[in-house]
Formats: sequence, structure tokens, C-alpha cells
Amino acid sequence: MEIVYVYVKKRSEFGKQCNFSDRQAELNIDIPPNPELAEQFVERNPVDVGVQCSTSMSEHEANTERFEMETRGINHVEGGWPKDVNPLELEQTIRFRKKVEKDENYINAIMQLGSIMEHCIKQNNAIDIYQEYFDDEDEMEVTEEAPSAKTINVFRDPQEIKRSATHLSWH
Repeated sequence: MEIVYVYVKKRSEFGKQCNFSDRQAELNIDIPPNPELAEQFVERNPVDVGVQCSTSMSEHEANTERFEMETRGINHVEGGWPKDVNPLELEQTIRFRKKVEKDENYINAIMQLGSIMEHCIKQNNAIDIYQEYFDDEDEMEVTEEAPSAKTINVFRDPQEIKRSATHLSWH
């Protein structure tokens, strides 16, 4: 897929055509310096000023090398065994597993994946603070008062697109 954006401008928007030619320099005006203004001059050092008299327009084109890929499938009933290992023979599979488990790259990969997996598990490990996890706690005293509710705060959605509440947890 080629990504292209073409800038289109009408010829009438170009302005007047420029015709340049070589000729001698001509002096249009000569203004002598004013000594009174020269006394008011204050030198600033250093001075850096960026000046751009025209609008900034640019074009960029990038073509990267194509990445060749193909889709392959595997039958996971028998697992991803190499061609020389028969998955139906228990002895061959055990020998192959032992050989792979001794490989140093396998051990490093398992250690790396273990730390990533632990991080993901800890992210999903949430506790509902209102669920009763221990039944043997002392029961609180039951009061005969009628249940009531009081509005403490109203939370408003700051988004322009209004969203509905999907979960409410109260105690």
C-alpha cells in the first residue's frame, strides 16, 4: 500500500510570474545618517532572532522495505513437536522434553516469562472490600432503626459524551 498526499494549487494562486534579468545596480534613494539618532542607539550583544517571511510548507515521503510474512497453522491436539519426534510415543517426547529443559536459553526464557506473568497476575489481583471473607468474625449489633440514605456528594461526568455507571458498590 502506497501512502500519497498530493498538494494541488491553481495557477491563478501562484501570483505574478517572475522574470529575472541581469543588469547594473541602481540607487533608488540615499538617506544620510542622523547623528542625534545614532546617540540613542543601544548595542545588544548577543542577538538571536529567527525570521521567516513566508508560510511554512513541506512535503515528506517515506518508503520502507516491505516485511514478508506468511500465516501458518498448527494442530494443537498433538502439540508443536519437531518432525523427527513422534508425539504418540511417550519415550521420544520425554527424551525431547529433557533435552530442551537442559538448554540454557530455555531456562532464561522461562525466568523472563515468569516475571512478566507475575506482573500481569498482580495487576488483576483485586479484592472486593465489601465482601465478607471471614465468617468467624463477631457479628455487629443489629439496630431496629429504619434504613435511610443521605446524599453526601454528586459526581458529574466531565466528558462531553455522557457515560452511564456500569458498577456501583456501596456499604
